[in-house]
Amino acid sequence: MQFAVMRPSLILAGALALAACATPPNIAAPALTNANHPTGRFAYCTSAGCGTQVWVRFSEAEWGEIVAFFAGTRDAADERDRIARAMSRFEQIAGPKAGTQNDEGGWDMGGPEIGQLDCFAEAANTGTTLRMIADAGLLKFHTPLTSEPTMRGVPYGTLGLVHAGATIRENANRRLWVVDTWYLANGAPSFVVDRDEWRGGWSPPRGAGT
Repeated sequence: MQFAVMRPSLILAGALALAACATPPNIAAPALTNANHPTGRFAYCTSAGCGTQVWVRFSEAEWGEIVAFFAGTRDAADERDRIARAMSRFEQIAGPKAGTQNDEGGWDMGGPEIGQLDCFAEAANTGTTLRMIADAGLLKFHTPLTSEPTMRGVPYGTLGLVHAGATIRENANRRLWVVDTWYLANGAPSFVVDRDEWRGGWSPPRGAGT
């Protein structure tokens, strides 16, 4: 994989950003596949830009842990909280299977080695997970929008370097939310953030780049 040389203007913008995924914007997320199934097999990105993927399979008991997060969901806000917690647990289970259990929070400045995920790979994995959760009938108040990630950064009309996140739409009011697992290490807390706030440069306390 070749990395583009950033223009000075992008470097300056990056210095102003609270956090940024440094993979260049011409790296495309992989095409989604309808073959993904949690206890059959599903594709999982294992390096920056989703340059490498492996097939992963959950046992019935492991997938049952994810299902349990969504029992008795009360409303949309409650469901977003459950999505965030389920995403963290999903990574904890998937990490050792895929070899991403030591993934650090944020982009690894050491390079695109196997096991270190950038925001594009994180967004692709999160999109796959959200789609499997939705296909299992677990979401009552949101719909995953997995055709492409939400983007921010200079090429997309906001300050900072390019960053990507998976997106869900609230069914009642069509409000968009970004599900972001990139900031912290594998299996650490994940975040569901209003899309406009996220595109404005949102970053969590103690996350990458803060």
